[in-house]
Amino acid sequence: MASRSIDMQCWKCGTELKNLLLPFSRYEECSSCKVDLHVCIACKSHDPTVSDACKEDRADFVLDKDKANFCDYFRANPRPYQKQDDSDARQAKAKLAELFGEQTIDDGTQSEPSTPQAEADKALTELKRLFGDDD
Repeated sequence: MASRSIDMQCWKCGTELKNLLLPFSRYEECSSCKVDLHVCIACKSHDPTVSDACKEDRADFVLDKDKANFCDYFRANPRPYQKQDDSDARQAKAKLAELFGEQTIDDGTQSEPSTPQAEADKALTELKRLFGDDD
């Protein structure tokens, strides 16, 4: 069986991968993020809207679609990357941070929780303000 090459995107990070030799080894991975490439998500037959998320009816069931497998029906999809909309997750994290009195940063990540000493100093300042003790 003669080898050929393909240019494709990583299914996880979207990095352009050049001249990958086909057929893929089970151990082929992205040069950028190091995820496995011989995975269901990176296959032309992958379709989350069908049974078992695979259009190839002869393929064995694979539970972890993002883990390397031994599927004999794997055909590399040159454009498997799908940018995920994580706005709902960011909103949920912001609400959770607010619930616990933490600040969120503009990029959607939480700031580090303050140290116990900083919390104690803040509480002491608030107590002094409440009771008018301004020494």
